[in-house]
Amino acid sequence: MFFEFQGLRVGGRDLPLIIEEYESTLGNLRTGDAERPLTGGHRPGRDFQDSGELTFTLITGPSVRGYSTTVDTVEGALAAWRGTLDAPAGVMFPLVVEWGDGRRRVYYGRPGRSSSPDFDRYADQGHMTLVLQFRVLDPFVYDTIPTGATISVVPRSLGGIIAPIVTPVTTTMTSGVEYRMLTVGGDAPAPLRVTFHGPARDPRVTVGGVEVGVVGEIAYDENVIVDGRTRSVHLDDAAQTPAGHRLSRGSRLDLLRVEPGVHEVAFTATDRTGTARVTVEATPAYYHL
Repeated sequence: MFFEFQGLRVGGRDLPLIIEEYESTLGNLRTGDAERPLTGGHRPGRDFQDSGELTFTLITGPSVRGYSTTVDTVEGALAAWRGTLDAPAGVMFPLVVEWGDGRRRVYYGRPGRSSSPDFDRYADQGHMTLVLQFRVLDPFVYDTIPTGATISVVPRSLGGIIAPIVTPVTTTMTSGVEYRMLTVGGDAPAPLRVTFHGPARDPRVTVGGVEVGVVGEIAYDENVIVDGRTRSVHLDDAAQTPAGHRLSRGSRLDLLRVEPGVHEVAFTATDRTGTARVTVEATPAYYHL
């Protein structure tokens, strides 16, 4: 078993830090059950999967020898673990776990407590124990590789010109609806990530009954990303400029997930160049490891 976080990789005996013990508290439910008045039992309510924790007990590996090497190894791990403490509210970080059979899963959350190592007592022997706790704030577990499809706009066939003609003549090329099929794995609702590539006006995509659209123009060098996992809308630029105000009235970020299976993706937009396109990605999600 291995895990990776912010450049820190821990696990096998050839690495400076080995995972000695691992504990998970995932899978807890938060229920909306309510007591039945004047009778026994409860009325079942809506169930939600709750957040959890991963706890790793680490020991220094065979390659770590001497006081200075031990101190550098442990302090490097603590620096990576504590390096996100000043992150703003709402930001989660990925922790990737790799199992012996090759499966890789991503957890999203924030680092929790870490033990305070006793360097004076153990470092001279080249043996240290370190406990790291990760708060899993997104209750689902994700694949590391999403599945997706890119759909280009398909212009409608235009007929002839009907008289009388009024000058100046202007035309608008609204596409037909182009379809693709998207196969989603996992066993939990998978979040969608939709990227609209310009130039386009009023692009709209529908996946499994979920609609996402942008109102107005998207420039030829502009991409608008709608992310269902983070529930965010932003431009694909260096500043990740927020663009939630550009969503269409029919778009719902809280519904931007699809069940495992095969889904039809429909895309339409207004584009005079015929080069507009959309990329739709779904990241398979799981209720468990």
